[in-house]
Amino acid sequence: MSAKTTATPAKHWIWDILALNLIFRGVWLLYMHPPQKADFLWYFQHAQLLATGQGYVWNGHPTAYWPIGWPFFLSLIFRVTGAHVMVGLAVNVMLSTCIVGLIYLISMQLFHRKSMAFAAAVVYSLLPSQIVWNAVLGSEELFSALLLVSLYLYLLARNGVGRIALRWITASGLVLGLAADVRPIPLLFPVFVLLYELFIQRRRVATGFGRAITLSIAMFITILPVTIRNKIAMHHFVLVSTNGGTNLWQGTHTNGGYYWSWNPNINPLLHINNEIVKNQVGEHAALDHIIHHIPTTILNGFIKMYDLYKNDVNANWYTFHAVPSLQHLTNLMDTISNAGYYLFIAATFIGIGVVVVRRFDGFKASLFLLTFALYNTCFFFFFPAWDRFRYPVMPLFAVFAGVAIVWLWHKMRERHPEDP
Repeated sequence: MSAKTTATPAKHWIWDILALNLIFRGVWLLYMHPPQKADFLWYFQHAQLLATGQGYVWNGHPTAYWPIGWPFFLSLIFRVTGAHVMVGLAVNVMLSTCIVGLIYLISMQLFHRKSMAFAAAVVYSLLPSQIVWNAVLGSEELFSALLLVSLYLYLLARNGVGRIALRWITASGLVLGLAADVRPIPLLFPVFVLLYELFIQRRRVATGFGRAITLSIAMFITILPVTIRNKIAMHHFVLVSTNGGTNLWQGTHTNGGYYWSWNPNINPLLHINNEIVKNQVGEHAALDHIIHHIPTTILNGFIKMYDLYKNDVNANWYTFHAVPSLQHLTNLMDTISNAGYYLFIAATFIGIGVVVVRRFDGFKASLFLLTFALYNTCFFFFFPAWDRFRYPVMPLFAVFAGVAIVWLWHKMRERHPEDP
């Protein structure tokens, strides 16, 4: 099975899949639009404030506690449509559909097989949780869409040299910086890019460092406006957001799920209202805890990495469980979501195995997707983790799941050839 063979089926079907995604996700929102809570309510309320010119504030003071990227993006739309939750959910649908299209493009760029790219788009479209998440105003869709655009642009540079490669990497970094404005997770990703270039692509040290540094500088360019805003509004250097210290402190005190203590003898952050100070205290307390509890930190880190992948139920909590009349469906939806997720992960592992064993032309390039997946996983070694934070890597896994589906289909056809 050649990686460059182009299958005739699925030639134009991707457009049908994108249209069906818009329809199905849109119909889903007509029937499922739970009340927005927690982070999702924050995003809506602050997008509303930004849209009406009141700034990004909390309790009357400028804030950077949550990254500004997603509420700012929503506020631009709200300036035209007015601030309505359903408008934000419609944006989710469009972004999620774009993610499906980007999965197709990335798969085509890697393996040059329309059947595999089509299968990847389909399997992601059918994953229950990726539809359920559309009903809440999380930043996941925007972040994931920007991430996929960035990774796609970087892949375009893999065979380029000189200025051509530099342009693609610069474009990739600019988009990745925008993604970091939404969620700061990618800030240290250039380190993993360097390792990828040196040890997987086997490039010269100067070339590897050059690519990683170019990516970093380009990221900084699109992060800089947020940093300048934070400096002017808050009179402190804040790269993107101020919740890192709190999240790090929470992560060092948990071996699974959300953690918060209301005991002032345990929680040094409890009565600190200044978010700059809270961030600094959180960082100091977390580092102190890590230094004095190294074995526990390591054990908890691996448990949190397991928590990141163990199930796929968080979306149902914010949708079905959030609506009293639908709470009785939560367990059923958890079962459906987990079943779909486990099948998806099984296909992903099979697809990775096929790509590695068959040594597809896009073998090394496909490992770039897994480089980000590994980076994202390692990030939550120190931070609280549950399945919501796995959202951005699911499209990357879908690329490999598509490979598995086509490979399994060919194996079935070989065992049961059609009658002459």
